Amino acid sequence: MTSSPTTHSLLDHEARSLSTVELVSRLVKAGSLLIAKEVELARAEIKADLQAELGVLKLLIAAAVAAVLGVNLLLVSAVFALTHWLPGWLAALVLGGVVLAIAVGLGLIGWARRVSSPLAVTRKTVKEDMQWAKERLA
Repeated sequence: MTSSPTTHSLLDHEARSLSTVELVSRLVKAGSLLIAKEVELARAEIKADLQAELGVLKLLIAAAVAAVLGVNLLLVSAVFALTHWLPGWLAALVLGGVVLAIAVGLGLIGWARRVSSPLAVTRKTVKEDMQWAKERLA
């Protein structure tokens, strides 16, 4: 059984006949092509992931709107239930006041948890790096 030359053996023979500069040049070209293809793949993957996430976001927005409408209907039915003991306008006013008090409380809690000093760790690190650089240059 005779073996025919494989592509691999032909490439080995061809590579042996090239100079070091030509080999390095081919290596750089191959590396550049590989990097370009990887970047192209990453862009395509990011685009596909973004499309999928936008679809999810649309569904979540629809769910949030439906939830708000559902809560609204529950509040209206609670007002109707309270009309047995209170006039309708007073029941709506009381329930509206309770819901607004809850909203204000949640808003204040959220405001207190906001980031008051953005990038605090990064600022500290940059400041330390600048101090280190000044010490080395002095």
